[in-house]
Amino acid sequence: MGKRLLVIILFAVAVWVPGYLVRDLWEPDEARYAYVAQEMQAGNHWFVPHRHGDFYAHKPPLMFWLINAGSFLTKGKIGPLATRLPSLLGVILMLWSVSTIAELWTNRQAAWRTMFIAATTQALWWRAGWGQIDMLLCGLQMSGLCLLFLDDVRRTLWRPLLAFCCFGLAILAKGPVGFLVPVGAYLASNLAAGTARNLRRWHWLWALPVVLLWPAAWLLLAKASGASEAYFQELLFKQNASRAAGGMGHIRPFYYYLEYLLVDGLPWILVLPFSIWALAKQPGKARVVLRRALGWAGFVVLFFTLFPTKRGLYILLAYPALAVIVGAAWVHLVKLPRPARWTTAGLLAAVPGAIGIALLCTKWIPDVPIPPVSALAGGGPLLVGTIVLILCFLRMDLSRQWLAMAISLVLVTYLFTAIIILPQFNAMKTPHKLVPEVQKRLQEDEALLLYKINAEILPYYCERRGEVHWVAPSLNRAMRRQKRGMVVFLEPVWNDLEAAYGEFGETGRFTMGHKSFVWLAFSL
Repeated sequence: MGKRLLVIILFAVAVWVPGYLVRDLWEPDEARYAYVAQEMQAGNHWFVPHRHGDFYAHKPPLMFWLINAGSFLTKGKIGPLATRLPSLLGVILMLWSVSTIAELWTNRQAAWRTMFIAATTQALWWRAGWGQIDMLLCGLQMSGLCLLFLDDVRRTLWRPLLAFCCFGLAILAKGPVGFLVPVGAYLASNLAAGTARNLRRWHWLWALPVVLLWPAAWLLLAKASGASEAYFQELLFKQNASRAAGGMGHIRPFYYYLEYLLVDGLPWILVLPFSIWALAKQPGKARVVLRRALGWAGFVVLFFTLFPTKRGLYILLAYPALAVIVGAAWVHLVKLPRPARWTTAGLLAAVPGAIGIALLCTKWIPDVPIPPVSALAGGGPLLVGTIVLILCFLRMDLSRQWLAMAISLVLVTYLFTAIIILPQFNAMKTPHKLVPEVQKRLQEDEALLLYKINAEILPYYCERRGEVHWVAPSLNRAMRRQKRGMVVFLEPVWNDLEAAYGEFGETGRFTMGHKSFVWLAFSL
């Protein structure tokens, strides 16, 4: 197990860190979290996160603590690497946990297959490459889930204790879902497998106090640090109850996740039906593994389906369970009829092949900043690799060697995307045209004024403090107080205000993604 953990750490560093280094921080989440972590560091707000000088109650502090901890590797600078290191920690925990569960339920060979299948599942690979909370949350949830499953086999005191500590830390990452979802998945998995006896444990009597100890300790420290009642009201109620009731947007129909699974589960979701078929045909243990994993994944999807607010990243914890199914079923796929095996191979090969074709076609797509050389360098080899993979299937069938080739081709596709393709969008996704204007006109201690936008990415890249105003009288007071400075408006907002503010100084325009902005350099 220790050897596998070392391999997972080296693998994760090799697969994700190169992408961390070449892609800038994008909005909304990456730049926002880096900016909040910067304010935590600059203002010593270690227990109450701040944004633009005000309390930031949207997320608990664990992500920002870890970003600041990661900044020790970058000499205190909170940049792309430090902001994404919590995601690296999360994916390492997730891969170790899912491979350990696979070994517990099947064998060591299936554990390795499951680990690589999980790593190349689109949703898990993508979230591990971004400076967002979700992969950290998934890693902590998976760690606790793994410890509970291990304790089902050999009962100890320390495993459930450590599991509930992981769930407590998961709450510090993203709220109550850090505990409710993995515990629900654990219960559903045991009930689906017919092992409800595993649930009759004394540790449920003290589980909740251990879980709540972590957020309770933080809330007491936040209170002692001067957090207001309004901060706690928004943190505990608006960001949880209101979000669950659909008050925070992202309203989606009940079938939303069925559509999302087909995209975020690529490429392995394409062979999941055949994997379920292969395991269902096996006697005894294989069927139990199938029921366990389906109960786990089914609970996660159903839990979030019940709420009107839906986002694809909410069900991240379901994908490791699907990886367990495919990893356990692979040795049985060769027993399926020949059309099923051909379809399995064809579907897996089709994904990198389709990406290769898409790259070759980018020169005919407007506003896609991918140079033809890069498109050819990626698209050509991917098409060749797809053809080789299909030809090898004719000789190898669905052997373990062929699976290793398929995983390698998917990994190459992902690495090329992360290291070559995504950085081409840096100029579009960052305010590079605004930065020299701000640094020329504002001193380091002067605030960049923002009107009716949070836009944390703007002060983050300009290396200035942001100050947000939501009504014109507040903005006017700030401008009179500063005498000179800069304000940034969304272009549609500026069009309504140009007659009132245009006479106060020079203006300029810039774009970022699909948004257009106007800056005003004023002097009163």
